[in-house]
Formats: sequence, structure tokens, C-alpha cells
Amino acid sequence: MIEGATHVASIVLKLEPVSASRPRVTKWGTYHAKPYRAWLDAVGDLLAGLGADIDPEAHLLVLVESVMTKARTSKLKRPRPDVDNLAKGPLDAITHCGGYWKDDSQVVLLCTSKRFAAPDEQSRTEVHIYALP
Repeated sequence: MIEGATHVASIVLKLEPVSASRPRVTKWGTYHAKPYRAWLDAVGDLLAGLGADIDPEAHLLVLVESVMTKARTSKLKRPRPDVDNLAKGPLDAITHCGGYWKDDSQVVLLCTSKRFAAPDEQSRTEVHIYALP
């Protein structure tokens, strides 16, 4: 951990992590794929009314861990989605809920990981936010 970093908040999103989709652009506007949009809406409902009093000028360190359910027939040793796409969803959702930071551009250091859940473990995304000195 970085010396002087102050823990601000921890968020556990008890939903199967979903990789951020590329925005689709049409003549009617821009949209995301349905699974990602549905995940963002569900996270928005979970975050409604929550928040932490974070200085809008603070530089932030964010740790994101995505714990995914492994398909019974999968032979993969690690989840397939890219870690940066798994981290984008929670950051966007937290920004849109408006209760934590002004904009995710305040995040100057991002550490993200992904793994399969143990057989008795629930899939989830954990987000830990620290203010840097």
C-alpha cells in the first residue's frame, strides 16, 4: 500500500461481473450492449443512496477485484474478459451514482484483478477506494 493513503470506502457488488462493451454508434445515438447496460442498471440500484464524502480534488487509488463464476465445462485457468474492461463497469457505475467522486478521472492509480470464485464462494466485484496524500 502507498504510505499515507487513507481508506475512504469499500463497495461489494454482489453481481456476476460483466465486461464493459464497446459503445455502439448509430444515427439515433450511442448505446452499450444489453448485458452491460443491464449490469450498469442493477449496480445503479445497489448504489442508490450510498456514498462517501470524497474531496472532489482528491487523487484516488482504486483496487478492483472481479470474482467470476467458472462454467462447469470450462477448461480455462483464468476468466476470459480483459481486466481493464472488468474495471471500467464499476468505475462508470460509481461515477454515475454520484455519491463517491466527481469523476473517475480522479483515479490516478488503478489496480485490478480477476479470478474464478471458489466452489462455495459468491461471484462479485469488490472496489476499495483510497485517497492519496
